[in-house]
Amino acid sequence: MRGRWNRDKKTTTEACKSIGMSFLKQHGYLSGHRWGGMKWTDGCGEETGSIGFRIWVEGSVGEIRFQYTQTQGYKGETERLDYPVRLVATPCHYGGKRWWFICPLIKSGIACSRRALKLYLGGGKYFGCRHCYELTYQSCQKHDARVDRLCEDPALLRQLLKSKDWSKRTLAFKAMLKRRSSL
Repeated sequence: MRGRWNRDKKTTTEACKSIGMSFLKQHGYLSGHRWGGMKWTDGCGEETGSIGFRIWVEGSVGEIRFQYTQTQGYKGETERLDYPVRLVATPCHYGGKRWWFICPLIKSGIACSRRALKLYLGGGKYFGCRHCYELTYQSCQKHDARVDRLCEDPALLRQLLKSKDWSKRTLAFKAMLKRRSSL
């Protein structure tokens, strides 16, 4: 799977196939009983995978049934997968509702059941939340040179820690933690 840069870094969400509530809502799948599908492509427009699904929603509950074939390992053996994932809706403050997947994965013998707006195919056979697959975002793996500069300038670090701007305080806190870990 793409997305692994070295052994210390986690696989990124961007390197995995995913299906999101935004896609389902945008294409009108979140009402009644619907059939549909989607395709994934690489940077050159070549198809890298596809999935079919059936959805039914009623009130604030529903189910999506994923149907796809997965090729396993170097042997090229294929396996047909067909399984349900629960959907729930929560009310929004200003009206309407927000739909969620309920993660179907079981980790260490315990059902995850976490609400998620997106499910990923993160190295396993089934779609699940990013927490179950221990996925991270690409942006979390980028080095922030501002932290290095703050580590070298204690006066600026103190100034930013006192700032009322949360983004500056967060940056300063990261620099403080880095300084402490290097001592």
